[in-house]
Amino acid sequence: MLFILAIFNMSLNDVRVSLFGDTTVKFSPLYPEISGNVEIEMKIIELTNRQREKINIPPLIIDPYLTIASRNHSYEMLRKGYFSHVSPIYYNRTSAIRIYNSGVVQYKTGENIAQNAGTLVPILIFNNPDSIARIIVNNWMESPHHRDNILNREYTNIGVGAIYRDTILKVTQNFVDKSISIDSIIISSKNEEYLMDVYSGGNISIISVFKDEDIIDRNSLKFRYKNIRIPLKRKSGRHKIEFCIKENGMYRCIARVYIYTDNHFNNIFQPLTEFTE
Repeated sequence: MLFILAIFNMSLNDVRVSLFGDTTVKFSPLYPEISGNVEIEMKIIELTNRQREKINIPPLIIDPYLTIASRNHSYEMLRKGYFSHVSPIYYNRTSAIRIYNSGVVQYKTGENIAQNAGTLVPILIFNNPDSIARIIVNNWMESPHHRDNILNREYTNIGVGAIYRDTILKVTQNFVDKSISIDSIIISSKNEEYLMDVYSGGNISIISVFKDEDIIDRNSLKFRYKNIRIPLKRKSGRHKIEFCIKENGMYRCIARVYIYTDNHFNNIFQPLTEFTE
């Protein structure tokens, strides 16, 4: 049985919003829901959290959107016959884009992948799926970069996608930091401005907003509990807003929002076809 694994991690995940009118911008998965081998997926998560517990790191929480991202990448690798973090499909090409397309808008993301191939694979899947999960996690833990993802203290959430066909099993494991999450954005119109209300799962008064000074006045931000209001000039083109937390004198960014104030409105986030790294 052949075993292959690979790793990818990055700290960049962008959100695009096209504004026109009043609406709530939704964080929605743009991929279909695909069934995976739940036994293997859950065992990998269990074994991953055991490794974290050994060094007193909080366990990772399962995120359904990350599961969608992981299963779709595993399925695509199986269907297209490749094994890589880089997809040949342009709008799926990196893990950050795939995670974003699945409805997770966090800034820090990571990905491990693995492949098992050979005549033993179907036998193990049907008779002892736990053994395949152990093989995968053990091999990840023996690789410094994979281990770094698994034991990264900043990651809070996980999703695993295990997809099997014939004698090949593809597995993707995705991580994000959702210590502070952005849940939704409500856009409203007022005179010559858009008012962007950003809602978080926690008190976001501690967040600094790095912004394009041409469209946002330095003193115009309004903080409330779990909410920040940001005014944006109409027809001012494309701009970037980053939400960051200051820790030990350094800023840790949790989300990045691209704003298109000239485009027609669309209330679902679209693939990052212009995403660059």
